[in-house]
Amino acid sequence: MKKKIIPVVAMAFIALASCQSSKNQAVTSPVNLDGEWCITEVNGSAITIKEMPYIGFNVEDGRVYGYTGCNNIMGAFKQNAEAGTLDLGQMASTMMAGPNMDVERNVLNALGQVKGYKSLGKDEVALCNEKKRPVVILKKRSQEMALKDLNGEWNIVKVNGEDVPAEVEKQPFLAFDVAKKSISGCAGCNTIRGGFVINDAQKQSITFQNVASTRMMCPDMTLENNILQVLGKADRYGQLGNGNLVLYVDGKQAMELRKR
Repeated sequence: MKKKIIPVVAMAFIALASCQSSKNQAVTSPVNLDGEWCITEVNGSAITIKEMPYIGFNVEDGRVYGYTGCNNIMGAFKQNAEAGTLDLGQMASTMMAGPNMDVERNVLNALGQVKGYKSLGKDEVALCNEKKRPVVILKKRSQEMALKDLNGEWNIVKVNGEDVPAEVEKQPFLAFDVAKKSISGCAGCNTIRGGFVINDAQKQSITFQNVASTRMMCPDMTLENNILQVLGKADRYGQLGNGNLVLYVDGKQAMELRKR
């Protein structure tokens, strides 16, 4: 089904100095919203669906995006880190029917109540309503991953938020050799080879270099082109809660890979 973009009701936010969880005492350490966060709880109820909803913040560009159970959301946001306030402004959403519409409605309704945010500890944030009650609990979507754990072959399962089609003729994958700082694999049509560099001064940083491919033409080169573009721009890696490897571009998840 073709996706359409429709506006979502604007979410207006009032300045709020603090918010505390009825389950967890909020700590006073500063909150860095940058990156992607799983939505693990809404109005006290845990989210248990397989494809977890999430929200991502690109602090540098003031952009927000995410997945609410069936559809993707996108828009702009403003925050006051000192006051703990958040303004998501006018957001937009794709419009697809799905099996988790009840979860999506709850997520969107809860996000519409948010007035502020506060840290609950390491890698966990509460989004609170005007009565300072948590309505959404967020947990950092990707965790730190040891460099040695990159070793081996990984099937590419998602590119720019889209699943790799099950009927693809050649399963795209990447094989990492950490000792040699090299990669090889298949981009969906052609074989690829190259190297990568790690910046020890920046946690989880990665840059792919000199990635070359064979030049065979296939009926549809879209997937391959997208994979090569991600490898050309990727700047960070991490590990999702399901054990999958994730590559980021400018703070946004761009490729997800599953260990073979």
